[in-house]
Order: sequence, then C-alpha cells, then structure tokens
Amino acid sequence: MKFHHHDLEIELDDTWWEEADMKSFTPSTNAYYTNIEAADGKEIFTVKIVEVSPVRRNPGVGIFNNSAEATAKDRVISILTGFRTGSAIPPVEVVSEPEGSNFRYKLVHGTHRFYCSLAAGFSHVPAIKGFDINTLDS
Repeated sequence: MKFHHHDLEIELDDTWWEEADMKSFTPSTNAYYTNIEAADGKEIFTVKIVEVSPVRRNPGVGIFNNSAEATAKDRVISILTGFRTGSAIPPVEVVSEPEGSNFRYKLVHGTHRFYCSLAAGFSHVPAIKGFDINTLDS
C-alpha cells in the first residue's frame, strides 16, 4: 500500500497489513488509544497529522526500518494489531517547529506509530513534547 504525507510517499508492505488483519479496519476515533503510563508524567495532547512535517530520512533509509529490538515487520504488525484491538499504545513525541515554518510540529520519536496511524485512517495522533536530538549542543 502506498500513501502520502504531504509530499512524502510512504510504502507499507501489503502482506503486513493483511497479517495484522486490517482489511476491514475503520477507526472509530480520530486517534489511537494511548498508553498513559508511557508518557512518564508528561501531558498528552492530540496533534493533527496534517500539522506535522514529513519525516526526512537519509537516502536509502525507509520510513519503516528495523531496530535493535525488532524488525520493521514485527513493529508495524504489532502497532496495527494494537489499533485494531484497541490496545494502549505509547504517544509519539513532537517538538514545535520554528515560527514561519510550514508545519506546527516536527516528529522526533514514533515514526512507525505516526505513519501506521496515517495508513489506518486516523486524522490525529496522541503526542507528548519531546526533544530534538539534532538541536543538542555537541
């Protein structure tokens, strides 16, 4: 399946979508159910997906990638299954974009959750304020 976030084209493997049994999924809310404990006491707020700038990764690095803990496939299927079953899923982390930016927020953690939300038809995502590692002093 291919879908877009602003000018960014994202591809999610159709077999992952099928394996998560998402064929007939339609969201009943505007955002997924949030795991409040995962916010570590930070305020959770809802962000419109359209207000978040597209994630720009280095060439050759896809949106859905493996981590040290799990494969991209396992991560995506787990998230999508959580959406379908109403499981509590951690919020994404965002920072405010500078004044004059085309977007209100920048995603700094939770790319898989964010783009799975878009693929699943949610219009919003639960979020907490994060920090941008690219702005830390070296």
